Amino acid sequence: MRSPAHDRPARRLTGEGLPHGFSLAEILIVVAIIGLIVLVFFPALGNFSRSWKARSAADSMLADLRGAHQMAISMHQNITFTFTPSPTSTYSYYHPVQKKTMTVRIPTFATMTTNPTASFAPVMNVNGSITNPSAPSPSAPTSNFVRLTTTITGSRVDTYTFGFSTAGQITYTVSH
Repeated sequence: MRSPAHDRPARRLTGEGLPHGFSLAEILIVVAIIGLIVLVFFPALGNFSRSWKARSAADSMLADLRGAHQMAISMHQNITFTFTPSPTSTYSYYHPVQKKTMTVRIPTFATMTTNPTASFAPVMNVNGSITNPSAPSPSAPTSNFVRLTTTITGSRVDTYTFGFSTAGQITYTVSH
């Protein structure tokens, strides 16, 4: 048995009744529009990526600080958190569960500074307090703080400042 499609007469390739494609001009206009969109938004994606990486590094440092603070309380062992800005740009602390010193290097796109400038070592105490607190306050420190700075664009710099209180608070302020 033949299908109905085989019963139809064959069409000649004259172009009558066949769907038409796009003209060269239409394709070039679409390509130009896509090019303009990429040209406008691609630099913004690079800035977003740099900003996201900087925020991620600061969040990781904050998680390590809060984790060390919690371990000091729960393990009944003081933990010294040492920030060394130059030349290594690292921070380190003793991890009582893993029984080793953990050292973390700050990514190269970020600059770590401390006050005092040589290095800064707040101590997470077993009673929840922190020795070497920020002064005059953890939210607006002028001494005993850590700062991560990343240049996002020529005019935009993201700064993450970590402050410490004697009561055990670890603050984290961001400025753009």
